[in-house]
Amino acid sequence: MNRRMFTAQFLTVGLAAAGVGLTGCTLAQGPEAETGEDGAQGVMTQELTVFRSPTCSCCGKWIEHMEAAGFQVQDEIAEDMTAVKQQYGVPANLASCHTTVADGYVIEGHIPAAYVQRLLTEKPDVAGIAVPGMPIGSPGMESGDYVEPYTVFSFTEDGNTETFVEHS
Repeated sequence: MNRRMFTAQFLTVGLAAAGVGLTGCTLAQGPEAETGEDGAQGVMTQELTVFRSPTCSCCGKWIEHMEAAGFQVQDEIAEDMTAVKQQYGVPANLASCHTTVADGYVIEGHIPAAYVQRLLTEKPDVAGIAVPGMPIGSPGMESGDYVEPYTVFSFTEDGNTETFVEHS
């Protein structure tokens, strides 16, 4: 078993044992967008409702990342995150610790704001995007300068997945 797989399994089992549920977030696209200093189209008027476990601190850090990117965040604490994930159709193999819904899309896990912006701008024919697990170095999971390479997957309502972007 490689380190990445071990880490993902360890975190999944640990979260389950601690009773940390899975979370969900809702985005509604606003009428205006701005360009950030990195040249990416921003979402300065988009509202984001985040459903997260009351015990998950990394979700709060991810919220801060999204606010810094211009999203307006409504933070909703949910006691049963498994039910939230089921409600929004998050495939079990793509689950992480929080879920977002934006303009009908599901955004699962520690996805950088730029990729969420890309999803909402390009509007591909998918149900959503996801980063399974909790990769070290992803937004909310920072650990110094170390960034574990990870894949952001897109998925359809019937569970088909493909790579949306490789992040390293």
